[in-house]
Amino acid sequence: AGYSQEPWEIAQELPYGTPSEFNTAARADLMRGQNALNLILDIATLKGLDPDNAAVGDVGACGLSLACLKDIETAFDGIYPEAVSFHFRTGCAGLTVGSLFFAWLKKNDVDLKTIKGSLGMDPIAVLAAAGKLPTSIKALFAEQAVLAEYCAKNAPNIRSISVSTLPYHQAGASSVEELGAALATGTAYLNELTERGLTINEAAQQIRFSFAIGPNFFMEIAKLRAARVLWAQVVAGFGGNAEAQKIKMHARTGLYNKTRKDPYVNMLRTTTEALSGAIAGVDSLCVGNFDEVTRLPDTFSRRISRNTQVILQEECELTAVVDPAGGSWAVEWLTNEISEKAWSNFQEIEKQGGVLEALSNGYLLDSVEMTAEAKDNLLNQRRISLVGTNVYPNLEETPLDLAATDYAKIRKERAQEIAQARLALDEEGDAKVMAALAQIVESDRAGLIDSIIDAITKGATIGELTKTIRTSDGSTPADEVIQPLRATRLSAKYEALRDASVAFYKKTGEYPKIFLCNLGPLRRHKLRADFIKGFFQSGGFEVISPKGFETPEDAVSALQESGASITVVCATDADYVEKFAQYADAIKQADDGIRVLLAGAPGENEAGYRAAGMDDYIFVKSNNYEQNLFHLQGLGVM
Repeated sequence: AGYSQEPWEIAQELPYGTPSEFNTAARADLMRGQNALNLILDIATLKGLDPDNAAVGDVGACGLSLACLKDIETAFDGIYPEAVSFHFRTGCAGLTVGSLFFAWLKKNDVDLKTIKGSLGMDPIAVLAAAGKLPTSIKALFAEQAVLAEYCAKNAPNIRSISVSTLPYHQAGASSVEELGAALATGTAYLNELTERGLTINEAAQQIRFSFAIGPNFFMEIAKLRAARVLWAQVVAGFGGNAEAQKIKMHARTGLYNKTRKDPYVNMLRTTTEALSGAIAGVDSLCVGNFDEVTRLPDTFSRRISRNTQVILQEECELTAVVDPAGGSWAVEWLTNEISEKAWSNFQEIEKQGGVLEALSNGYLLDSVEMTAEAKDNLLNQRRISLVGTNVYPNLEETPLDLAATDYAKIRKERAQEIAQARLALDEEGDAKVMAALAQIVESDRAGLIDSIIDAITKGATIGELTKTIRTSDGSTPADEVIQPLRATRLSAKYEALRDASVAFYKKTGEYPKIFLCNLGPLRRHKLRADFIKGFFQSGGFEVISPKGFETPEDAVSALQESGASITVVCATDADYVEKFAQYADAIKQADDGIRVLLAGAPGENEAGYRAAGMDDYIFVKSNNYEQNLFHLQGLGVM
């Protein structure tokens, strides 16, 4: 029925570190169109550490700090649990964070059967991104099974397990590689859950997929539509029924193509990506804030992202059509192509021994790195365009205001809050907590979460719970450390060039300069002058482009006055044949240290031009990044 009965959930991330900050943002945004809470957690919580035992920089970093029942009460204060969906991204901390959530619901006398959401336990994604786990993968699979079994019996509308493709997308994977890894991860989870006693129908309905959406509009639509077909095929292969074969999909706009420079362009990028997700039929969606790679969002950036979804739902009529892309020959053909190639990729991963072995032996890393390198080369040649970065750079842009986060202060405040919570317990309270923790050790699998909930209610913290659970099962941190996927952004290396140019300006009072030696009237040099200007501005160069020169003497005089030590001669091919040697010779005679470049490919005249003084040439196939880097290094900027 598509969205005709229920539109996709507007599930924006609120990446604030303290429970009170999170609550303020959540209450504001839930009143303005958001209808699902998408909780990303800080590093300490994901590691199972209390704030007072975690390092500065781990507490409040990348998400919400949760340690005890009071924290989640503060975070969700004034929020009616039956009115919204709750989606946690817990990584390896699903059992403790999920139990904390259940303890809050129990304290508020909420029937779990009325709550919708997910708990997002996904240890394989953590391993892929970080290269290591806080405990053994076997122990984490056991925790997953406990959580999945509890949700299946007590909270039928909560899915406990996530399959996230974000680590693969962030490393530069193709749509086919993302899908192949997702299918392999989902298959691994189905195997582990069914081996631990869940039926295939129960196991499949505990999994929620979380896809990143990239900039290739039709490819992303086809990728998500293909995921629906392929996952049904996997579950059917396990013997799952028609209901179990239905995929549950969350999507969020990717980070791989987002930029710090000219950040408002990110609004355009996320809009087309969100449209891809909506047309493909996702169940929930997060539109990344335009400034998310630069700073924590303010109310304006949250509003723009949220309203992108509101407009798609309320004004674009997407919810009135069951399958907007259905019947489009191009989309259907592309969906089929991706399906076939992703299935082959999935089979290759299975031939390696499954996704864990493919991560351990480097198969997935090598495959994704090859794809990322190809994308990088296309970016360098400007065959992939990032507006404001490698094309149309705006050197006069005003940088976003950066409010630096004081993580030392956050850690201190959170540590004090936990210490006060512990002090609030008298000797009898401490004894109850210790007894409750001891009960966890003695609990069987069926009663483990109830015992954890009881301990939380009595005052136990996530750190104490994690230590107790992972000591009681006899597991130890995994000795095996793998090479993680390398998370990056396409624009990062260009941003480093621009940052170096800005630092050079702050040190010397001038940006690195390039002087254009334009020959003749405007119509004869403008095309190549404009090309060269954009080419070098992407590295932060100040490109001086005067009117055309009629004599070498005038050009040399203007060049010397500019103070530039690099010049690019710009004109037509015919002008080069007639005049280049004169101008190059005059420049070298005046200052042999000036580097003379030619705009355009010299062709069969290269030897003659080099003899006349040409050091290099720039044309449409030149490596934009490497040329900028080379010349910045030559000037001592980098």
